[in-house]
Amino acid sequence: MTQSSLMAWLNKPATVKEPPRNDQIKQNSALQRPPKSDGNPPSEGNEVKKMLHTTSESNDFIDVSKLPPNVELRSCTKDDIPALKRLIGLILPVPYPDKFYREIVEDDVTNNITLLAFWNDKIETSSPRITKEKGRLVGAIRCRLLAHPPTSATTRIAEKDQAPMLYLSALVLLSPYRRHGIATQMLNVLTRRAVDDYGVGSIGAHVWEANAEGLEWYGRRGFVEVGRQQDYYRRLKPTGALVLKRDVSVMDFVTNSMKKR
Repeated sequence: MTQSSLMAWLNKPATVKEPPRNDQIKQNSALQRPPKSDGNPPSEGNEVKKMLHTTSESNDFIDVSKLPPNVELRSCTKDDIPALKRLIGLILPVPYPDKFYREIVEDDVTNNITLLAFWNDKIETSSPRITKEKGRLVGAIRCRLLAHPPTSATTRIAEKDQAPMLYLSALVLLSPYRRHGIATQMLNVLTRRAVDDYGVGSIGAHVWEANAEGLEWYGRRGFVEVGRQQDYYRRLKPTGALVLKRDVSVMDFVTNSMKKR
């Protein structure tokens, strides 16, 4: 496949609204692009950093032992939308339309693959994760379930990858709450859920090419570059974005199975 074919893949979205069967997954469906940024993309090191959005409907696979007792991960409700808008507006320079937020609470699949992180200052001693206060929203991942793009040696997509993709539309985390493993745990939760509920075979994201910290964060989590897109961030210098992808591994299935026991 030529580079132009890769760009066609990036520009033709195909969103999955239901758990797909193998015979329903389109061979030529595409990785959907999020809105282009008018400013610096968020990254994991600055106050205005980059994170992806994803939500979740249940806490089946949340390993609380890997999080501080102050942290609660849960799904997004209608009441959370105003706070989520403020959080994304504070961290990301991308103006998302109202539909972006409505889908989180109106579409079951989108809600299931969106996850919020709350920080509670006060913790009940009898039950470390039960608090009297709601807690403040400090992080979120909002995802989209996409049919997988066509295979290609150019994009390093293997024949076995005919499964849906979990696309990370936005990932945000306030800087004072980083270094606690919150973003990593949210990504793990959503990956396991997407594997279990929808049979995803990979995870994808766009990253600003000059976002060294963000690229390092993804690289440490097994993501590799499968393409580049010029003029993705038109008001930034440079303007390009890297397309990153990570295949679902055996460990994703092993961890999922262990969490069910």
